[in-house]
Amino acid sequence: MSFISDLISNKIEANKRTGLYREIPKINPARHDFKPHSNKNNIFTSKRYKYNSNYNTEFINLATNDYLGLSSDERIKNAIKKAVNTYGTSTSSSFLIYGHSDIHTKLEKKLCEFKGNYENCILYPSGYQANIGVIKALSDISPLKTFIVFDELSHASIIDGILTSGAKFRSFKHNDLNYLSNILYKHRNYEIKMVITEGVFSMDGDIPDLRGILDIAEEYDAVSIVDDAHATGTIGDKGGGSVDFHAVKPDILIGTLGKALASSGAFVLSKRLIIEYLINFSRAFIFSTGMPPTSAAASVKAIDIIKENPEIVKTLQDNSGFARNYLRQCGLNILNS
Repeated sequence: MSFISDLISNKIEANKRTGLYREIPKINPARHDFKPHSNKNNIFTSKRYKYNSNYNTEFINLATNDYLGLSSDERIKNAIKKAVNTYGTSTSSSFLIYGHSDIHTKLEKKLCEFKGNYENCILYPSGYQANIGVIKALSDISPLKTFIVFDELSHASIIDGILTSGAKFRSFKHNDLNYLSNILYKHRNYEIKMVITEGVFSMDGDIPDLRGILDIAEEYDAVSIVDDAHATGTIGDKGGGSVDFHAVKPDILIGTLGKALASSGAFVLSKRLIIEYLINFSRAFIFSTGMPPTSAAASVKAIDIIKENPEIVKTLQDNSGFARNYLRQCGLNILNS
């Protein structure tokens, strides 16, 4: 990453010289008085993964991304209630205008630690915006001299980010490291190169050889980017996702709060320099309303619960193994999920 780091440093310094440099202001929380709405007959029960139909029949919801069932956990509900009383319901503007509350800062620090001790973190309103925001901002450094290679089964938000980037790109066959290496060799003369994959693939549910992919990226001085949306809270002994499972550290790790971490929004983890660059040049961050403090509070509590109760991750993994074995016994093809 040495070459791209120099380019990023130059861009940031240019912003400072021209008075266009951005920083997120810090603010103190203010109390907001409000009247809660009455609880009307909502069709969703408070039980995790259950839904009441008009026929009063209950179903177990296997289509959810609420992998650990924390979205209905009373501890998280209480954290949200406390956040509403302390911060209100919304940031109501961009972080660069509104600023960070201490609950946002707390979430960033917890994510850095939980996901492998990264230097810094930036919060986005959604995983889709995070992927587009990161890919587009990095490509904007030198779009005609940027090459992106990505796994062919990457999420739509990754592909959309690439399509909007203006960079040259190629996909590599799913989890085929030789194919990846050959593509990078042919495009080795590009100034900026990115290798993008997922920690757990959202459609097939399989896991890449991440260590091998990162080794290849390093060989060609490419920036490694991993979307860890479906890996967070599901793999690794502590639920830390790809870094926990593979004992490796991508240059940039992107994840969502809307799955195992029980709220909404997304995060990007990287070196301090990269995050500083995104704050200043990622349009998906600059021109979006900041994550609500309630979402931040919910995910702070979710991380605490996972760290204090690692057995819930083990239970999920055991249940997943049981389901896979049972489906195979039924003659179903579950691929490499």
